[in-house]
Amino acid sequence: MTTSIDVVVLTWNDGPLLSTAVGSALASVDVDVHVVVVDNGSDPPAAVAEGCTLLRNDHNAGVARGRNQGVSAGTSPYVCLLDSDARLHPETLGRLIAPFATEPSVALAAPVFTGQAPEASAGRAPGFARKASRALGLTSLYQPTTRTPNQAWWDVDFTIGACQVFRRSAWEEVSGIDESYFYGPEDVDFCLRLRRRGYRIVQVANAPCDHPARRRNRAPLTIRGLRHAGAVTRYLIRRRLRSDP
Repeated sequence: MTTSIDVVVLTWNDGPLLSTAVGSALASVDVDVHVVVVDNGSDPPAAVAEGCTLLRNDHNAGVARGRNQGVSAGTSPYVCLLDSDARLHPETLGRLIAPFATEPSVALAAPVFTGQAPEASAGRAPGFARKASRALGLTSLYQPTTRTPNQAWWDVDFTIGACQVFRRSAWEEVSGIDESYFYGPEDVDFCLRLRRRGYRIVQVANAPCDHPARRRNRAPLTIRGLRHAGAVTRYLIRRRLRSDP
């Protein structure tokens, strides 16, 4: 029996990038895909392929709220969050689902992005020093976790939200993504809350996915950049108070 998965793509004025992301999800093999697109107030409004679900917001409701909205619109046991500037390969989703079949403790899996080191998108939970180093351009990597050569997948503290596959039941158990984060780092927070429930987060070696090495619109002196910096600061304070792993 083919595994069913909902692919949630959040868009905001993404133009042709959206159709590329959606098309890559629809071209997946070995899984039964249903695509949900959440349009966070695009101008002009986004359009999607026939057979996809389109949810329109009249304003930008933020990343966390938009993604929760998309997840809630589906019913599949697995969900993939996919950035609008990411592109799946046909085999990606099937390979990302593989750890769930043999590892009941795994709640979320993510790829190593094409042409990037694993630590570019996952690793140990970032503290203030690592976040500051990345913001200043001193490093583009997170601290690595332990893995052995030729390992199919390995445990990490978190992965970025550009492509995450997770169990719907685990998402429900932690009450979804924290909507108090408008734009970052809701993805890190989501992973750490899953881990506090005893779940594992894994990164998968052979699940190819294309995505830019750094997110767009991350310039620190823009309004969006300043909003992101404020959210990161709040996350770091909350993590310290909670003594997350």
